[in-house]
Amino acid sequence: MGRTYDFDTPVNRRGTISVKWAGDAIQNICGNPEAEPFWVADMDLHSPIEVKEALEQAAGLGVYGYPHFTDNEELFTAWAKKRHGWNVAPEQVAVCQGLLGSISLLTEILTRENDGIIIPVPAYQPFLRLVKNYGRKFAPWHLVYDPQAAMFSLDFEELEALCAEPSNTLLVFCSPHNPAGIVWDRETLSKIAEIAAKHGVSVISDEIHSDLAFEGEHHVPFNVVAREAGCKAVTCMAPSKTFNIAGEHFSIAVFDDQNLKRAFEKRQNQLFATEPSLLSGTAARAGYAHGYDWLMQLRKYLKDNVSFVDTFCKERIPEIKVVMPHASFICFMDCGDLLPLVETDAIRHPDVYDAAKSPAGGSLSRFFGMRAGIAVNDGTWFGGDAYRRFVRFNYGTSRAVVESALLKIEAAVNALR
Repeated sequence: MGRTYDFDTPVNRRGTISVKWAGDAIQNICGNPEAEPFWVADMDLHSPIEVKEALEQAAGLGVYGYPHFTDNEELFTAWAKKRHGWNVAPEQVAVCQGLLGSISLLTEILTRENDGIIIPVPAYQPFLRLVKNYGRKFAPWHLVYDPQAAMFSLDFEELEALCAEPSNTLLVFCSPHNPAGIVWDRETLSKIAEIAAKHGVSVISDEIHSDLAFEGEHHVPFNVVAREAGCKAVTCMAPSKTFNIAGEHFSIAVFDDQNLKRAFEKRQNQLFATEPSLLSGTAARAGYAHGYDWLMQLRKYLKDNVSFVDTFCKERIPEIKVVMPHASFICFMDCGDLLPLVETDAIRHPDVYDAAKSPAGGSLSRFFGMRAGIAVNDGTWFGGDAYRRFVRFNYGTSRAVVESALLKIEAAVNALR
């Protein structure tokens, strides 16, 4: 029998250098520096023991000089085949110092100033900053939300119109989607690739959460359908969410277009941003080589966690609906029925909801932080006021900790009723 991994023992990160647990960062989103964090997308769960042992061995040497990794590409291609059934050649692979860094470089290469970048919204907020940083134009592609079903879907007519606009040259896609947790099926991805190809729009596909697709969900890398449709695309993956090593910046970009890959690697060389660090490379390699069984057990634990959250809300906090994810450890919570109560509370107690104390937050994140002692991302962080009815909740922790948080939320909601 293989090793059984423990996800039930709580991990205490308070007092460490974790940004997720940093009081000033927590206050910035919810007003209460002592709130328990359920926001930043890393898990309060131990990484695979094989990763820990590899890092301890590297650290134990006592010398931390320049690394020389020679088979990173082959390790990833073996992982891609085992995890996704995806046949990738090593020469298609570029190793990068972090996924956002690679998306940023690709944006620089694939667009010019004032070009439009299509981004599905709600969106992972750094994508929105990316557009601004490069002086590009934000072209939002609005996901359609059904509040009765608590589900998002894609509007292909809007995508067709956006791609037909000549100034829109790039689509930054997220698969699985953050924050909605959607694992897009092959038919959906093929339709996106066909529309993009028809209008000459390139696609960068952020697939950082792909390894964490739940059992029964099949993730299709975007390059697979892009090749069939003749769409220029780059698929970006990383071990960071997979093995809970987000602090170690290591990622992969997969290219079908060798000219684009050469341009990308040239820009990496210009910025001296080619080689991953000693510890990031060590952690990533150990995960890809030895973390598969751990991941299989983790996926089940996370799926059971979010099912627990969903059942708890349905039975005890009906003002909150879970937008059920099909991957990873974060979920959008629809608090549309709770929001009017929160807004009334804010009128009565403006000091509790003081925006100056939490400039990166919103009404709901302040309620959760100040009234429940729970720090979550406000929905406005993902695309403005259109998403103010939502919060994003990180359930990537032990079940007992999740339950404790829900009990605190329940008590805070009861006090408003």
